[in-house]
Amino acid sequence: MESLTDVTAYLWGRLPLILLFACGYLVYQLMAATRITDGFVAWALRRSKGKASRVLLYIIAASAALSSFIPNTITVLTLIPMLKRLDRGFADRGVTGMTTVLMCSAIYGAAIGGMGSMIGSPANAVLFAALDLFEVAGRDHVTFLNWFVWSVPLVAAFVLAAWFVAAGLGLPKSARNVVVDVSGVAVAAGADARQRYGARLFWLYMGYFVLEAVARENLPGFAKISPALSLGFAVVFLFLLFIRRAPSGGGRSGPLLTVNGLLYSVPRRGLVFILALALLVGIVHWTGLDHKTVVLAGELLKGDMDPRLLFLLTIVAVIFLTEGLSNTAVVAAFFTIAHYAAQGHGMDPLPLMIAVGVSSTCAFMTPIATTSNALAFGEMKGASLRTMLGLGFVLNCLGALILTGWLSWILPRLY
Repeated sequence: MESLTDVTAYLWGRLPLILLFACGYLVYQLMAATRITDGFVAWALRRSKGKASRVLLYIIAASAALSSFIPNTITVLTLIPMLKRLDRGFADRGVTGMTTVLMCSAIYGAAIGGMGSMIGSPANAVLFAALDLFEVAGRDHVTFLNWFVWSVPLVAAFVLAAWFVAAGLGLPKSARNVVVDVSGVAVAAGADARQRYGARLFWLYMGYFVLEAVARENLPGFAKISPALSLGFAVVFLFLLFIRRAPSGGGRSGPLLTVNGLLYSVPRRGLVFILALALLVGIVHWTGLDHKTVVLAGELLKGDMDPRLLFLLTIVAVIFLTEGLSNTAVVAAFFTIAHYAAQGHGMDPLPLMIAVGVSSTCAFMTPIATTSNALAFGEMKGASLRTMLGLGFVLNCLGALILTGWLSWILPRLY
């Protein structure tokens, strides 16, 4: 068993990464508190000019951008009121069947955003823990900055694929030439002083960790002082959020965040579906079905096969297992499976383990896959489960091909 000194040294060395995730949590809180998220979505919808297919594209893109930095559930909560108003707007124009495709567009974007940055998904935190546990070579080269090198093109490809599925396969024919008035949905309003202050703090966070990643890669010896610098940055960041008086705006004054304000509410219908999801996950875990299923999937990855085929099968298994099982249970088990499967096939485990983490965010198909899916399905009354399953299945398959082709090519070259 490792001594206390060894554990302390490990935690100190990984402090920049820990603070990256901790401050990232506060970043989404400041975005919610200043309603920057609402303003961003409103801006995106105004650019769509109300045309049905463009509305879907901007919902997916806006949702993906937000979910790269804030939890999927918060993104969906931001979008739901606007989705409902858009749905009523299309209904007033005689268009039926828009409820499901509007809901799916928000869900798709929220899931896609999870791969957009290192803080986009809780699975990424589990990923780095697994990389450290197995002492995977090259893990120190995965930084906040170079993650964007491969994730931004990946997110763009997924946004286009999701748009193809939503607008090309899911959009009702009666809506294809319909233009709705988005002025009541996306009210134009300039940012107030409080929102501008929140935006500056967001860019302060981004700027520090980007520069930290650049310095770590290019300045010899910087890794030794990075924990102390990151701790100092975190103290200043907390001061600016919780103590320093922010500019007044939106009827609010005082510090940008308060401890009590870190809690947020969930709509009633969505909460019912989330509680049902938690119950289902508990039953599946209690019966051991999740463990048995993951073990069975791992058995299928044994034997000689082409490395790219191993990539594809691993990604497909993770994507479809997370549609019905706990994401945490799936990724926790599959990081181990991916590590040993890669070694057994003479591959570097790092790219395959990253692929597992990214694949776990691809929950496009079922209402029970994530809390954000459950929330959206519960709130969008009249959404079709059959349509959601069909469209999600297609996007899952397209996503598996995109992930396999891109990650198996770019990650070995980058890391």
